Amino acid sequence: MIKLPSLSYLERYRNEGTRTYSKHSDYSEAAAPYQPASEHPGFAVPAFRIPRRCVNIYAANPTEAVRRRYLEPENPLFCVHPQVIETCQDDPYIAEVKAVGTPADPIPVEPTSSTRTLTVPGGVAHALKLHFPFRVSRYGRKMRDEVIEQAVAVSLELERGVDVFDRSFAFLREVIGVSLKNKEQAAQRGENWGYLVRDMTPFPQAQGSRPLIPGFALYGKDLFDPGQELLLYELIGEREPLRWVLDNLMLPIVQQWVACYRAFGFMLEPHGQNVLLEIDADSEIARIVHRDLSVGIDMRRRRDNGLNADHLNNYNRMDNGEFASISYDMFMGSHFFERVVECCVQRFPHLVPEDFRGPCRERFAELFPDFGRYLPDDVCYFSEKRDKFNKPLYEHTGRKPVWRP
Repeated sequence: MIKLPSLSYLERYRNEGTRTYSKHSDYSEAAAPYQPASEHPGFAVPAFRIPRRCVNIYAANPTEAVRRRYLEPENPLFCVHPQVIETCQDDPYIAEVKAVGTPADPIPVEPTSSTRTLTVPGGVAHALKLHFPFRVSRYGRKMRDEVIEQAVAVSLELERGVDVFDRSFAFLREVIGVSLKNKEQAAQRGENWGYLVRDMTPFPQAQGSRPLIPGFALYGKDLFDPGQELLLYELIGEREPLRWVLDNLMLPIVQQWVACYRAFGFMLEPHGQNVLLEIDADSEIARIVHRDLSVGIDMRRRRDNGLNADHLNNYNRMDNGEFASISYDMFMGSHFFERVVECCVQRFPHLVPEDFRGPCRERFAELFPDFGRYLPDDVCYFSEKRDKFNKPLYEHTGRKPVWRP
């Protein structure tokens, strides 16, 4: 039986050496007190009671306790990251919050690895994903209205259609979204922003207590004890490493990515931060838990499946396979699986990367025989060029995929 640190500890301090997937990955404009690895145990999020007429509200089956806390009928709660309050005084929506909002009790939170997503300790397990227009890695982390609305819509569709997955799949639901009303109707896109409430109990809910391990904590070093044994090695134990990694980690994630894409056109992003491993009483991986539902949506696949899209807005709608390659080949394959492979090859020198890649390619082809209609022949990734909203463009790298045919 493995004694695991808390999820909060793993999120914040078992992440050393993992931000190497691009030259931007370790960059952050978060102030020191709000950094995940800060020495501060947590901080308080300013909250305001806002008149209902001033906000948009989206909901996807929140628990009654969470609904009562955030969605008071006449004056719902509006949460703002303290760094936004401190440094964005010229933001017109900050001015509105201060003008029409009534300060409520600040919400104690603990940071997670994603910086803008903050867990709320005590009571019903949930987290707040806040507007954070400061650059972390490649770009600023805004929480605009259309992003919030889409995440809640995707969460609700996955919840209703969860039976397309096997029992190894779970996800964290985005149950409430609150954003300010748009002030600039003539703008090309709404810059009005808000926040999400994330249910931290994996869905479908399992019986008993099952701790969670962030994917990056498998290979991340401990900030305070860098010589400590990697969690990946502890979980493998005396088992045959190749079979254990394939059966418990890689093949289930490949199967889940394909099932989600084929059924919904949603492109999960299973990199080390977005994947959580649910551990049972025997220290085995019971389920793969996916988080962050601001996913790309392949409208070609949805049309082929005859799926209605009236409940989806225009955010992240796509009609080509470039982002499918980014999410599968790069986020999952390069940024996550390759790090696990690297650790396995170092500890078990009889193994080589192809031992892991080959079975994943075979499983992908078996599950998705017509993948060539949707995914490009080469690997795509982010370009250093930006669009008019300062988001990275995509580019074809010309490299042959190694985690799919």
